Amino acid sequence: MKTVTAASRWKSLEQLRSTPLRRAIDCSKLTIPSCIPESDQNYGSLPQTYNKLPSLYQGAGARGVSNLSSKIGLALYPPNQPFFKLVLDKAKVQQQLAQMGDDASEIISQLDLKLASYERQIMQKLDELQARPAIAEAIRHLVIGGNAMLHVGKDSIRMFGLRSYVVDRDPEGNVRELVIREQVSREFLPITTSNKEEGAEEEFCDVYTHVTMDPDEDRCEWYQEYDGRRLQAQSGFSKMDACPYLILRLHRVAGEAFGRGIVEEALGDLQSLESLSQAIVQGSLIAAKAVALVNPNGTTRADAISRAENGAVVAGNSADVEFLTVNKNSDFATALQTMQMIEKRLNFVFLNNEAATRDASRVTAEEIRLMATQLESGLSGTYSVLAHELQLPLVKRVMHIMGVDGALPAMPKGLIEPVVQTGLEAIGRGNDKARLTNFIQTIGAALGPEALMQYVDPSELIRRFAASDGIDTDGLVKTDDDLQNEQAQQQQLMLEEQLAQGAIANGATTATPVPQGPSPQGGAGSPAGVPAAPAGMPAA
Repeated sequence: MKTVTAASRWKSLEQLRSTPLRRAIDCSKLTIPSCIPESDQNYGSLPQTYNKLPSLYQGAGARGVSNLSSKIGLALYPPNQPFFKLVLDKAKVQQQLAQMGDDASEIISQLDLKLASYERQIMQKLDELQARPAIAEAIRHLVIGGNAMLHVGKDSIRMFGLRSYVVDRDPEGNVRELVIREQVSREFLPITTSNKEEGAEEEFCDVYTHVTMDPDEDRCEWYQEYDGRRLQAQSGFSKMDACPYLILRLHRVAGEAFGRGIVEEALGDLQSLESLSQAIVQGSLIAAKAVALVNPNGTTRADAISRAENGAVVAGNSADVEFLTVNKNSDFATALQTMQMIEKRLNFVFLNNEAATRDASRVTAEEIRLMATQLESGLSGTYSVLAHELQLPLVKRVMHIMGVDGALPAMPKGLIEPVVQTGLEAIGRGNDKARLTNFIQTIGAALGPEALMQYVDPSELIRRFAASDGIDTDGLVKTDDDLQNEQAQQQQLMLEEQLAQGAIANGATTATPVPQGPSPQGGAGSPAGVPAAPAGMPAA
């Protein structure tokens, strides 16, 4: 029985990758040629095949890919805020605490604060792993070729392009097998397998990583192989939630193991734009060339014209000299008009700012904002796929790494789960805000502001607006208890002020003056019959 090796599985699964790879290369040629080149440009590439990349006549594709990649990256991984939230199943917690007889509300509030601190720790760990650059590179590959892979290690995150791996999926779309091929210098191999002393001619060698996944058994296993031999130090296993290999797709295709990118949807426009740009550039070079025609039977000498410097005086007749012209202005105008039409269509595909601006003399800011929101809503399908294949697995993998290192306690499964709150969730919140704003404006216009204040709860309205923008209202917006306490304090202060004013008024009406004057037998102010005290002595 023939032994199945990682190299043999690579050759077998490579056939499934041929068509998606060919399309990805064609898309890369018209956008960013270095992203998915025609030939594999790793360390082992020959000098004559390295860096032979096409030079483009247009930059709309590269500009569109960069713009769209940045938008998707910021939507999935926004700065200065977590893209996920650790959600507590409050119903289960309340049920367990009720059985124990504890105060559920106080404990749940403390748990929410603790989970918020865990979220910040996880985001800090992602920054230590340099997740943002790896995700940005992966998104660019996804936009162009539709496929990318991330390896989330304990110390860093690596990105692999479509040339470096093959994958097989079951009919439900779950990854069952993954093979990665890397060209590694022999210096980085273990001494027992480097074979330096055997006089190997090639400086680089192929190292394969074979990964098998079984969602039914909740198990992921992997090992590395070199020259048909397994490297035991590079093997391991984990649960599916802690799997370090994230195989990403942008657009799913039913029945295929690989995805497709956004550039493929606009490949025809990019090809047309490239051809028209090339024709206009080359035609412009021809039109810009100055060639003088001299009448051979005239008195003007051709060599005198060719040798003459700028501003020189040459003997001759102007009727003997004529410059060659192309006279293709109308043709160039047609090509230029077609180019502008294609660029406008590409702006919509890549969500460029020009697509959100209507060609008119007066365009309001609200119109631009609404158009941009509608364009970004077209990425809802993309966000849903990446939330399932990138964001959630990434968070769970980092939580596993931190749990093994002791930096994060074990989270009870089913009780505390990470939930993505960016991307598709943000689009949903934006739609909620638009509907809420429209509702308030309609009620105010139809019934007036008095009815709006009478029938709408201001506190609930503020909370819903904050939720639509993803703003945490804890400590920012006053709760009902805070408002009741403030109202009680104001009433108490008013009551105390009224009592103080009443006491002052009563004291002013009941007070009588004390008579002051000399006594017949004593000093001034002394009772009758009691002599005044001498100077320096206290009165009796």
